[in-house]
Amino acid sequence: MTGRRTPVRNLNRTREKILAAALAEFSARGFAGARVDAIAGRAGVNKRMLYYCFGAKQDLYREILRRKIAERAGLIESAPDDFAGALAHIYLGGGTDIDFVRLMEWEAIDSGGKRCIAEAERRSLFEKAVARLRVLQRRGSIPRGVNLTQLFISMLSLAMFPLVMPQLIRLIHGMEPTDPHFMRQRANFLRWLGDRLEQTTEAVRIQSRRRRNPAAPSQTAVHRGRPFKKPGQLA
Repeated sequence: MTGRRTPVRNLNRTREKILAAALAEFSARGFAGARVDAIAGRAGVNKRMLYYCFGAKQDLYREILRRKIAERAGLIESAPDDFAGALAHIYLGGGTDIDFVRLMEWEAIDSGGKRCIAEAERRSLFEKAVARLRVLQRRGSIPRGVNLTQLFISMLSLAMFPLVMPQLIRLIHGMEPTDPHFMRQRANFLRWLGDRLEQTTEAVRIQSRRRRNPAAPSQTAVHRGRPFKKPGQLA
């Protein structure tokens, strides 16, 4: 029994080594610039083994994307039920993945407007993300009338920009975007920013109730048990 399992375990380990090597090569050179022999060399295997495990270079790239898409699907499903928490969650879970961000940058350069690999799977993922925002909107965490597609694009921009333009982060902040201190500051800022949007939603709701019932007593607006912070005050 053990003898039968050993080749399978060895093959699985080889596949994982090839995937790790391919991710490093694709993120460094893009799909067009990556070379199969370089991936094999990184993984310490011959090209025949690589082709045996994954087939063509495009199949290997698709498998990497499939795994990344699965990670992001889990990220969406595990997002907190408030917008502020969800925004920080997307940054910490996806906006700090430097290999994936570089893959997307290379793809933007190389694709030239052509159809992307695994395009249907990625469209489905983004539709789930917007659907998740729609749930938050119904719960009152996002103002009514907000274009949720534009909001999701903006969330991705806020999360991914530091890794997309690391030189600007160094010039503006004096830190690398991968510095743990910067990442903590960024996550806290995104929570603060998201909280402002939620407080705006609550303020609009309170004003609407007062217009319907002018006799209602005026009280300090409260957001989920916390008084509103002054404008510009960080959490």
